[in-house]
Amino acid sequence: MAEKIKIDYDEEFDDLYIYKIGKTSDFSVIDVGKGGSINGIEILQVTDTISKLLNTRITKNDINGIKDAVIISSTRENALYIHLTLESKKDIRFPIVMPAIHAQ
Repeated sequence: MAEKIKIDYDEEFDDLYIYKIGKTSDFSVIDVGKGGSINGIEILQVTDTISKLLNTRITKNDINGIKDAVIISSTRENALYIHLTLESKKDIRFPIVMPAIHAQ
């Protein structure tokens, strides 16, 4: 069962916040909860960041048009793999890979 996702876009600063409803997040770039689950993702200067990452122009209207998001994560080979889909008129999909962080 997919968890409900909340999306907040700060158009003035061009920052996008994606987080699970009912989960707390301090909005670090990627908020990882217990067991490696992703509680939230913050993307600063989202239009520039995603435009460069996907080599395509993403506008503030594209970001404002986001209706839902899907976050899928897994850990393999000491890395945390995150696949983020932002559902809008312009379907935006991209992977995020970061070194796995192990709690002591």
